[in-house]
Amino acid sequence: MKSGYESNRRSIRVKNKYIRWLYEELPKLIDKGVLSSESAEKIRKYYGEVPERSGRKIALIVFSILGTILISGGIILLLAHNWKDLSRFTRTILSLLPLLIGHGLGIWFLSTGRTSVAWREGISTFLTFAVCSAISLISQTYHIPGDMGAFLLTWMLLSIPLVYLFNASLPCIIYFVGITFWAGYEQEVGGQALLFWPLLGLTIPHIYSAVKKNAYSGRSSLMGWTLSLCLCVATGITLEKAVPGLWIIVYSALFSVMYLVGSYWFGQTHSVFQQPYQGVGASGVVILSLLLTYEFPWDDIGWGYYRSGFCYHPYAAWADYLLVLILFAAAVYLLVISFRRKEKRRILFGIMPVIALFGYTLSAFSNQEIVPRLLFNLYMFSMGLGALVLGIRTLDMGTVNGGMIILAILILARFFDVELTFVERGLGFILVGAGFLVTNIILVKKAKKGGG
Repeated sequence: MKSGYESNRRSIRVKNKYIRWLYEELPKLIDKGVLSSESAEKIRKYYGEVPERSGRKIALIVFSILGTILISGGIILLLAHNWKDLSRFTRTILSLLPLLIGHGLGIWFLSTGRTSVAWREGISTFLTFAVCSAISLISQTYHIPGDMGAFLLTWMLLSIPLVYLFNASLPCIIYFVGITFWAGYEQEVGGQALLFWPLLGLTIPHIYSAVKKNAYSGRSSLMGWTLSLCLCVATGITLEKAVPGLWIIVYSALFSVMYLVGSYWFGQTHSVFQQPYQGVGASGVVILSLLLTYEFPWDDIGWGYYRSGFCYHPYAAWADYLLVLILFAAAVYLLVISFRRKEKRRILFGIMPVIALFGYTLSAFSNQEIVPRLLFNLYMFSMGLGALVLGIRTLDMGTVNGGMIILAILILARFFDVELTFVERGLGFILVGAGFLVTNIILVKKAKKGGG
């Protein structure tokens, strides 16, 4: 009985292995024109969801990374013990020791031709932190002048070769965060952080390689989430903001491009974790739309309020205009594709930059914010209602709930805008909650009828 059970489990694992391989090949087949997106979706529906790969490999990678971080921290703490009592020569040796150990491990790994992801990520991460430790301790020992910005920039530039040498993604993720912190520091001390964009460009070959190999792998998804979130932060930091309110167009285009890029090139999966660009883009569109239903974003914007002085660098303002042109052109291009294909869901989220440009132009030239606010109230309502209707038609509970959430956010935001009593607000909450429940019950019944 037990042997039969084990045999059955083994056959299931083998079957899942081949189905998983097929799923990984689908994006390549679509790109090469062998299969259409509709055919690939039918294949996925036919075979259904496949459990994730054995947790043994994932656990091994996670534990190797955690072990590397703990060892790195432990070495730093050991070096810190009685540090001031050591001679300068001893401090130098101890400062470089983690770096030498990491190089030794790296040479051993590369020379033996090993392919273990756990070793690759672990050694490269250890070396990344060893570089950080060496820079800090050597600078402290020899009193080398510098600030946080110089330290972060030096660390990141010395760490980026590790990404390509080991084909490792965790150092790349650390690099995303590091250059974002560097940009924030430069902006805080009155500098300019435009160098962020060339620094980010250094990672493009690695991102492309990882996505081309498997757009839905764990490392591609984790890099996607980190990159998306860092872009959201760094874009605002690098904007010179000489023309007030230009960020409205920049961010609306950025979020729409993220959503549409993710939807077109990373849309062959139902896993939320494997949809970083769609997730960040859609959330950004909703949050920014809600923000633009208020008065303060539309106050004193446009060329009539051009800023200059100590806090602003007119020579860097060109980057803002270039960013507007690039992002808006990309958003319009993807939106046109959505219109041609009559993809309603993508149109709903992709049309935001056009509305933002119209609202910005109107507010900048007329010095009034009522029409843009009403426009975004209407847009947010249409987006929520459109998603709700589309979800009901396709029996997609995720889309239905997404539309309901957008409508609920808008309705509740307006509740707190006007003078309503606690009883009226309470009834509003009850009605919105009842709407969620009733809609889901109706959808479940329709799904059962369709399946039956």
